[in-house]
Amino acid sequence: MRRLLTTLVCLAVAALVALAALAGLATAPSSASSHPAARKSRTAQPLVWGADATLPATTWQKPALRKRYLDPAYRTTVRRLTSAEGIRFDRNSYSRRQAENARGSLFLTYHGDAEYRVTNRRTLKLKRVLDIHPDAEPQWHPTHRARIRFIAGPNASTGKLQLFEVNVRNGRQRVVADLTQRLSRVWPTATYLADRAEGSPSIDGNRYAWIVYDHNEEPLGLVSYDLAADEILGTRLLRSDVGRADWVSASPTGAAVVVGYVEGTFAYDADLTNERRLNSKADHSDLALNADGEDAYVYIDFSSGADGGWLVSIDLDTLERTRIFDVYEGGNTSMHISGKGYNKPGWVVVSTYNCKVDQAWTCDKVMAVEMQPGGRILNLAHTYNCGDNYWTETHAVVNRSFTRVNFNSDGGSCGIDAEVYQVVVPEFG
Repeated sequence: MRRLLTTLVCLAVAALVALAALAGLATAPSSASSHPAARKSRTAQPLVWGADATLPATTWQKPALRKRYLDPAYRTTVRRLTSAEGIRFDRNSYSRRQAENARGSLFLTYHGDAEYRVTNRRTLKLKRVLDIHPDAEPQWHPTHRARIRFIAGPNASTGKLQLFEVNVRNGRQRVVADLTQRLSRVWPTATYLADRAEGSPSIDGNRYAWIVYDHNEEPLGLVSYDLAADEILGTRLLRSDVGRADWVSASPTGAAVVVGYVEGTFAYDADLTNERRLNSKADHSDLALNADGEDAYVYIDFSSGADGGWLVSIDLDTLERTRIFDVYEGGNTSMHISGKGYNKPGWVVVSTYNCKVDQAWTCDKVMAVEMQPGGRILNLAHTYNCGDNYWTETHAVVNRSFTRVNFNSDGGSCGIDAEVYQVVVPEFG
């Protein structure tokens, strides 16, 4: 039954995405070495596949705002989209949150003045500074180019049991879902809800999941919600044996909910039943569609277990585990994963930082990675980012059509002045 639901959802999603993005891309070649005539990129340059150890160019200099350049190693087109001059940063907010709107005409950044800004992608003119809380967890509407959904705030003084929407054309806000009375019947002290900034709605924008908190800011439990039906699908108490709940998210198809605790990650059906454990540790991760269009959890395993050091994908339904590549082999970096390129199921974007082995092939890069055993790796760009502060982590995010990736870089300053760069993903078949 769940497979049927997944199939139906994926078909609906495909129709939505077709309105909002470029056409999907076919499956990539198996490797550069086995395909010497590999497809050319949009800049007519050969693609660079695999564990490439080409170093960043020593002659690279921070480009001017708006200026396009070719990455010295991979000949992809890159452009600096924001400026942090005179402020702390103007950065991509996170790898698990879409930066671009449904049409790819606007993009969202988190600004050093603790505010979200919406900017025109082509002209780089500021469209609007959003009048929302810095921790409002904004998410673009799945099809409407000018709407962003968000929560009121992340604590008892600002938060509510409601979901809001703002129109970035005129700044008008409205409540799109009010769970106050229904959640108060389940938990009388319920005060606000949040996904803790790492969750996302389903691809169609209908399925949400949140942690519910009381007025003392203590977590009460989980709620899963369908916006289109205005229906609470399920509620559930949090586990008490695996540490604090760090985040919760709906899966891409909406058929599942995933919760990350300090000492484990768990998946549930949409109604919060049928618990299954995915791993035993909290790691950087994202939810994505695998090559079959099924929900998958993709994460870097930094445990001491059998998968330690591997980028791993887990099917949320079958729990089948796929080892993609070993980060410890020839290098050791921290990384973020973005599974938001829904038009190209079976692929994620990985961005690395915090290199532990100098000049390793994985250092300070953005890559497209196939979710298969020993999956193919398409090198996209070096980040030229040397900061080791949270604010300068790369946090690369791919757009829905898998045609552009926004990532953060300090441009070599080694400060916290992170700015957004955009790399065009080459066409590959």
